[in-house]
This record gives sequence, structure tokens and C-alpha cells, in this order.
Amino acid sequence: MALFAIGVLAVVVVMGLFASGSHDLPLWLNLMAMLAPLGFAVGLAGVAVDARRSSRALAAGDRDQEPHP
Repeated sequence: MALFAIGVLAVVVVMGLFASGSHDLPLWLNLMAMLAPLGFAVGLAGVAVDARRSSRALAAGDRDQEPHP
């Protein structure tokens, strides 16, 4: 979440500077803007891993229980 937030903040700063007429922005600022998609990808991977883990735990719990007549 922090990677995404820092990246979005950098994108806002880049857009603000570009709108004010600055054209030669520092490389580090442009690289910081790349943290937004990286943070989004890390978040998606975390959600996928968590969903897979919880579905496996749910499936293991269903196998352990005996059906009641």
C-alpha cells in the first residue's frame, strides 16, 4: 500500500510540475512515479495469495468434517 501511495504522490507532483511549465524533471522523480504500478502489482499479488490460502484452508476444513445424517 505504501509503494502505491508514494507512486501516486509522485505522479501528482510530476503532473503539477508539468502543468506549471517544467519540462526537465529529475530522473529520481520519474522513477518514483513508477512505484504506483509496482505497488499495485504487489497489492494484487498479495490479494491473490491470500485468497488462494483461504480457499485451501476452507477446502481442508470441509474434508475434515464428516457428513451428519
